[in-house]
Amino acid sequence: MKTIIKSTLLLLAFMVSIQMADAQTGSGFGIKGGLNYNSNGKYFKDAEAVWGAPMNNLGYHLGLFGKLNAGPVFLRPELNYTQLNSEVNATKLRTQRLDAPVLVGLNLIGPLVSVFAGPSFHYYLEDDLRNYDFDKFNAGYQFGIGVNLGSLGLDLRYERVLNGQRIDIDNVFTGQGDFRFQQLILGLSLKF
Repeated sequence: MKTIIKSTLLLLAFMVSIQMADAQTGSGFGIKGGLNYNSNGKYFKDAEAVWGAPMNNLGYHLGLFGKLNAGPVFLRPELNYTQLNSEVNATKLRTQRLDAPVLVGLNLIGPLVSVFAGPSFHYYLEDDLRNYDFDKFNAGYQFGIGVNLGSLGLDLRYERVLNGQRIDIDNVFTGQGDFRFQQLILGLSLKF
């Protein structure tokens, strides 16, 4: 009897959470923000440095998003202000840019869990690398997973610039090759 009651309560809680998550899966717009951890093309090598100084490459983002729902599939364009921090050979670099990802997603477990991917377009506002003459516009890709509870959403993404869009800083810092932004992005969103 206790097992039946526990199972019923668990099923009821799951159904309520799916119903609450419906607010994030419908069409609309909202605000978002969060933290990002930047790496310059060498995540596994940078993983060693994280333990010594984890805040060196930590940045943030703030922005707006829209969401157009079409059944289990959705389109989510965004416009974000992003600050990226990098450290290369004890030199701290800061990049400020506008990011415009255009993500296509799929709701997996009802409206509760979704996956998404798409291109991300970047316009550089200010950059400590500006003297090294790279393009103001850039493009990359993002993919990730999100969890929605009511009007709140939490997602984790990976982003990287495209191969053809890289900043070659050979002989500037280390002479070890190219400098490509890639980041892990943890975001919190509120849909109106």
